[in-house]
Amino acid sequence: MGGKSGAKAANREAQQARADEQARQERIRKGTASIGSLFDSQFNDQFFDKRRDAYINYAVPQLDDQFGDAKKQLIFALARSGLLDSSSRGSQTAKLDKRYSLGREEIASKGLAEATGARNSVEDARSNLIAMLNATGDDQGAAQAANARATALSKPAAYSPLSQIFTDASSALSQQIALERAYALSGGATAAPRYSTGLFSSNPGAVVVRG
Repeated sequence: MGGKSGAKAANREAQQARADEQARQERIRKGTASIGSLFDSQFNDQFFDKRRDAYINYAVPQLDDQFGDAKKQLIFALARSGLLDSSSRGSQTAKLDKRYSLGREEIASKGLAEATGARNSVEDARSNLIAMLNATGDDQGAAQAANARATALSKPAAYSPLSQIFTDASSALSQQIALERAYALSGGATAAPRYSTGLFSSNPGAVVVRG
């Protein structure tokens, strides 16, 4: 009798274990579906496009301001050197325009990186939540954690101010002009500038501005 009773008890325990595991798997299934529904509804392509656009809209006005300031500084530098109507104005302006175009490309690339980073953060959070759910079988706890994580991921990103794209272009030009002018006036007595803008005659002593 004892053997039969023990076998029945073991059988009941096995049945209960199977039932508990089935219930656990059902909670995991429901919890996984809940996490997926929450994340898919909030973090879609439109969300990541907005993250990209948010950075671009933040950075481009700063670039435009820097570009405007750089153009003003360039004109002042040329005017101080009496070169406002020289060919250098066109070449230096072209350099600023090129740097501006590169700045726009860099901003667009960073915008895409922001969107990609946000997407990766969302998928990492989803994976961690599902891993937690599988470990605990607690679908209610996983749902609460998913809501909290989604709220955090939905907050606007914080950006650092745009670095100086036009690094004192006018200052560098002014310094170069001064070096070339000094070399020309000295008749070759001073060291020749490493670079030449072609603003002055190549013959030391003959200070001729090239127009």
